[in-house]
Amino acid sequence: MKLLSHRGKRHLVNAITYLILVIVTILMMIPIGWTLSTSLKTEGDYFAFPPKWIPSKPTLEHYAYLFFRTDGFRALKSTLTIAIFNTLIVMLLSIPTAYAIARFRVGGKNLSLWILSQRMLPPIAVAVPIFLLFVKARLVDTHVGLIIMYCLFNIPFAVWLLIGFFQDFPLEIEEAALIDGCSRPQALMLVVFPLLAPAIAVVALFVAVFAWNEFLFAFVLTRSKVKTWMILISSFQSPQNILWGEAAAAAIIGFLPGFIFVLSLRKYLVRGLTMGGIR
Repeated sequence: MKLLSHRGKRHLVNAITYLILVIVTILMMIPIGWTLSTSLKTEGDYFAFPPKWIPSKPTLEHYAYLFFRTDGFRALKSTLTIAIFNTLIVMLLSIPTAYAIARFRVGGKNLSLWILSQRMLPPIAVAVPIFLLFVKARLVDTHVGLIIMYCLFNIPFAVWLLIGFFQDFPLEIEEAALIDGCSRPQALMLVVFPLLAPAIAVVALFVAVFAWNEFLFAFVLTRSKVKTWMILISSFQSPQNILWGEAAAAAIIGFLPGFIFVLSLRKYLVRGLTMGGIR
């Protein structure tokens, strides 16, 4: 009876935990659901009372407006280009840097803390100096300028995360590969990186989402040639009028890449986030 009682309590706790998680998930999905509903509504349904979750006459005209009457295609292409190249450059530079710090103590014990402190710097504090430097370098309103800017903020973050993953990786496995005849680069490519693929995928996901969602420097460092998706969303709001349907449609499209990234990397996400927690 005591065993059954113990099992019953455990099942009850699990049931309550899952119930709480379901409720929290539903609450978090409400704003997304309302935004999706707004993107499909006509103007008459925006301020209907009582509010309408399901549009009376669903329409895709707001999505068509984004791509055929604004710079939607150009903004989407620019944002994807910046996010992809930024992620590739950040990972190519961060992985060897983090490995060198974790394995060979490059820079001493305080270098990793100094790297992290660069990410703690409020972006608004350096917005004006960065703008003046980029004007001199003729990098304003260019894809290269935004990619460089995002790298400056993403590399410290990626290095800090990867240091912990490399430190938690068993040194014995790497040494066994070296004893078997692998050079250190071969050991990294054939042993370490495949085993750390979930962790690397998680870091790359964070970097890509940051580059996709960033607004401040995209607003400061762009003019007319380059427009990111976040800048496009902000263009639908003015003191005189707010294009609710178009803004909602742009928000839904802006939400999709992050959702797709997470969905495609879901098998790595949990493993990467918990890697190092259990030895």
